[in-house]
Amino acid sequence: MLKALILYDVLYIIYLTGCVIGLDAEVVVLRAVRGRDARLPCGQGKVFLDGPDSYVLWLKNDRDFLYRFPNEETERRVVNRDRLFGTSCEEGTCYDDTSLVLKRVSEQDGGIYRCRVHYQASPSLDYVIDVRLVDSPGIPRIFNEGGEEIKRGYVGPLSLGSNMTLICEVDDDQPDTLVYWRRNGILIERAHTVRTGVLRAAVRVRNATRDELDAHYECLAQNADVTEPLSASVVVKMYLPPLSVEIRLNNNFDFEAGHPRVVDCVIIGCVPPPAITWHLGEQLLRPNVHKELHDGNYTVSSLTLAPSLRDSKHDLVCRAHNSHLPTSVFEDKVTLNVGYRPLCLNNREETVGALVQDAETVSCVVEASPEPLQFSWTFADSRVLYTSVKKVSGHHNRYSSTLTWLPRETDIGLLLCRATNSFGEQKRPCSYSIVPGGPPHAPECVVLRSYPHSVRVQCQKGWDGGRQQTIHLELLGMDGTVFHNLSNAAGHFLLPDIEDDRNLTALVYASSPRGRSKTRTVHLQTITPLSPSAVAETVPLYSWTRWMEVTAGAIAVTAAIAASIICIKLMKTKRENMEMNPDLVSRTDGSFHREPDFAREERVLGTTNITVNQLASCQNQYSASPVPACRVLVGCAAQDSCPASQHSYYV
Repeated sequence: MLKALILYDVLYIIYLTGCVIGLDAEVVVLRAVRGRDARLPCGQGKVFLDGPDSYVLWLKNDRDFLYRFPNEETERRVVNRDRLFGTSCEEGTCYDDTSLVLKRVSEQDGGIYRCRVHYQASPSLDYVIDVRLVDSPGIPRIFNEGGEEIKRGYVGPLSLGSNMTLICEVDDDQPDTLVYWRRNGILIERAHTVRTGVLRAAVRVRNATRDELDAHYECLAQNADVTEPLSASVVVKMYLPPLSVEIRLNNNFDFEAGHPRVVDCVIIGCVPPPAITWHLGEQLLRPNVHKELHDGNYTVSSLTLAPSLRDSKHDLVCRAHNSHLPTSVFEDKVTLNVGYRPLCLNNREETVGALVQDAETVSCVVEASPEPLQFSWTFADSRVLYTSVKKVSGHHNRYSSTLTWLPRETDIGLLLCRATNSFGEQKRPCSYSIVPGGPPHAPECVVLRSYPHSVRVQCQKGWDGGRQQTIHLELLGMDGTVFHNLSNAAGHFLLPDIEDDRNLTALVYASSPRGRSKTRTVHLQTITPLSPSAVAETVPLYSWTRWMEVTAGAIAVTAAIAASIICIKLMKTKRENMEMNPDLVSRTDGSFHREPDFAREERVLGTTNITVNQLASCQNQYSASPVPACRVLVGCAAQDSCPASQHSYYV
């Protein structure tokens, strides 16, 4: 059906040829290059068909049918026949499907071409083109200012402020040939004739800026209207310092000791991408792993850092190195503020005895850096009170707060104290078990030793009932009267001036502002010293004892000599084994150790070396459990009370 329709259209056009020739149709002369492709447009712009029965027809010399749009191929790929725009794209370039393509133009392709647009709702239009053939222009060649031809496709690398000259020459003597420069697709310079048969166009760049980076300069030679021009092009390469180097911390320069945190350094505008190094204070960080991302104009280096307390107030520096600009330094630095959340000084739960409406005082002591902002107290009934902060004198980073309140019945239970500083709230609160208070419990006492004329007694205090207690001891005579009355807070007593060889009784109890405990009874007995007559009667026993002492002394001396001989032999054997074993190395202190002894070497207090340790563990008392990652370890300073693995940088 479609073929019959096409044949009908052709016959109809041939029939009307005489009428068409008689019309005053404007003839447009267009040039095409021999041996190359040409594309003839239909009309002066884009052709839009107004319905499914509209079409475009191409004829040559008003008798040879060449092309019809739409056609069978078009109908296969067109979804909606009512919307035909006649455009197709290939390799990023779009063409009008209503145009006529002439492949490898030859002499037979010259002549008159007619494009007829048949509209569905308006009169048809005719466009007549006279195609004339010309020879191809010369191939453009690009030279630098020194006359050397540029064949590698790029020029440079240039630096900021430098100059550049590009010269394009085309060997061609056709009068209609045009030679011109385009920069990023925009016409910037036309050629002029320097000698017969040679066209030249020059581009000069003075004081080059960043805008020249990757600029595309294209020289074109053209002498036809419907054939693509010949071209040669170069791209400008440059070496550029970074526009900016920035450590991005979102204005948060606080680092919690021992807690890893990712730090990004963003370098913008550095060409080629820079090498990046990190520095902490005077030390170069040498992580064996850190991520770098190069995305066009951006380079991002990411470092995971877990600083220690001694790194506080030190500068973290990100430095970008452009190998082609060795004399320039590009860096950014931030000053670290390293601290930690408050930690309870006493990790054990304390018991506090309280009486309703009797003022009670509890002290909470924490270690923190920086100073806490406030203390909060949470009662068993979820009631919260806030107290101020006081520095504990004589201690670094130690702070306290005191709560005084009138207890309620609902306060019996757990009282929690938490301090808060700029790093956050205390994770593990200080705990106090509030129990009903009262008189102290009775102490437990023992007789440590009896002496002639004296006895020593030591008492273990019981629960104090919520107030400071005092231990009392009353020594009773044979008739039950008190003839010694002692008291102290520690519960340690020495009873002097006691008659010899007597059985005595003591009453012990504790007292506090809240009352008195139950009384405990302690039985005492002194030692009777020997009389002179008894000493005289025991002389033989004394002589026998002296003989035993002399014998024991001789045995002890003999044993000591034997032990010394055995020790000397053992040391000699150990030294011989050491000489046979090269892994044993003598220390200056006379002891031995097996090499390598990393722990001893890394803990030299004066060193600043950084050691990579794949499986190191941090025992920092201010940090959580270490993250299983590769870390860079730094030795402790003399003033720090921490192991060498504490000061680390996670990477």
